[in-house]
Amino acid sequence: MNNKPYDKLMRISARLYNDGLEKARVRDLTGAAESLRRSLLYNKCNTEARNLLGLVYYEQGEAVSALTEWVISRNLDNYENDADYFLERIQDDPDELGNINAAVRKYNLGLEAARVGNIDTAVIQLKKAVATYPHYVRAMKLLGLLYIRQEEYQKAKKILVEARAIDHTDTDVLRYLAEVERYLVPEPARTGLFQTQSAAETEFDEEMGIEHSRRSLLSLLFNDEKPNMLLFVNLVVGVLIGILVVYYLIVPSKEAQIREEYNASKVDYSSELSAKNAAITQQEKEITSLRKQVSELTTQLNGISYDTIEIAVGDETFSSFFDAWSEYNELKSREYTDEELKKLSIDLWSLDLKGIQSKYAQDILSKMREDIYPLAAKLVYKEGKEYLDEDKIPEAVRYLSAASDFDPESDVALYYLGKALEEDGQYNEAIYCYRHMLTVAPGSTLRDYIPQRLEFCEEKLRELGEQEEVPEGEEAEDSYEDE
Repeated sequence: MNNKPYDKLMRISARLYNDGLEKARVRDLTGAAESLRRSLLYNKCNTEARNLLGLVYYEQGEAVSALTEWVISRNLDNYENDADYFLERIQDDPDELGNINAAVRKYNLGLEAARVGNIDTAVIQLKKAVATYPHYVRAMKLLGLLYIRQEEYQKAKKILVEARAIDHTDTDVLRYLAEVERYLVPEPARTGLFQTQSAAETEFDEEMGIEHSRRSLLSLLFNDEKPNMLLFVNLVVGVLIGILVVYYLIVPSKEAQIREEYNASKVDYSSELSAKNAAITQQEKEITSLRKQVSELTTQLNGISYDTIEIAVGDETFSSFFDAWSEYNELKSREYTDEELKKLSIDLWSLDLKGIQSKYAQDILSKMREDIYPLAAKLVYKEGKEYLDEDKIPEAVRYLSAASDFDPESDVALYYLGKALEEDGQYNEAIYCYRHMLTVAPGSTLRDYIPQRLEFCEEKLRELGEQEEVPEGEEAEDSYEDE
């Protein structure tokens, strides 16, 4: 079988990919995107080119286009594909997706405001879009144009230079910058009634047929001789030429520009809608999975005799999990008080993982605990110590137990938990806390109080006729005096 045509296509695709890679390395993002799109025309299964094109789009601020390329790449090849890594990075950072959606929404608002002539509002929205998503080149270009429209050339230059730093060869950015630089050059002195035009203005006027008509009008106004028919004909011809130029050159160009902007806005709205639909679909999947777990637990519950139930019902644990999850998400979205943080930490600590069968829910609970425990450790310890000082022993045991779980190396939490357990008559547990404190914090200043506390607990056990218990899975430690 002759594979020469196929091999040739593969080589062309690979060469274009290498060309796109070289351009991307020097931040020629526009050129890189063009080479990579051509590479995919010859080989749509070139996942390396598709992944790199996604990175180029993402760097230009076109996140939806980037996600599209990575999803296609993963569907073409799901074995050790870099697209999996890129997609996971985006999905693991919900703030990034939120920023992208917010930036697109602000860009669309700015674009609409610019269309209706509300330039100030458009500038405000576009500045917000760029601040939210600093690589949004499209928003930068439109903001630069609006600054030029407002004759704020220094601001236009600043934002366009930032856009050029992202993509060194974006032709629109380079053209706008050239225009800005032209206006920033000091203007020559202008005297007399008719001021001197710049070279660019003169060239534009000549192309539009304005110079010819202007000369004709000036000769009519300042010529001492009587106007003749030839002069009048020249005037009419000049006006007609100007009208024809406007009709055949300027109008079609403006129509094409308006059509292009309209199509671009349709793509923006479509992209934003696709991103939101994807997020909604993911949330619906999560809700369906959690509802399935609740349904399974409910089915199990219905098959159990209520007369023999001696443990917490699974649905109650799951309900508590949902309450804690909701409380956690609410606190993350706003400023919270110490009391709210303490309550959430105790709620998370009280949840029993045995009552949650879903591995996904268990992972969420572990993540919440990792976030909240370090923040709440000192607050919960302080609360437990106050309960101990007030002789509210059950509450002290509860809060100091939580504090020692939040910070397993806290010498004060372990020491005062031992005291609370001692006051509660749980001498074996108190002995374990004291000895464990010596293990995790051997340099603590509280170690000097340990011998008398151990001696007291051991004496109480002898009086009660009980034997000191060794926690399961641990060997009995040497006494403090034998160290």
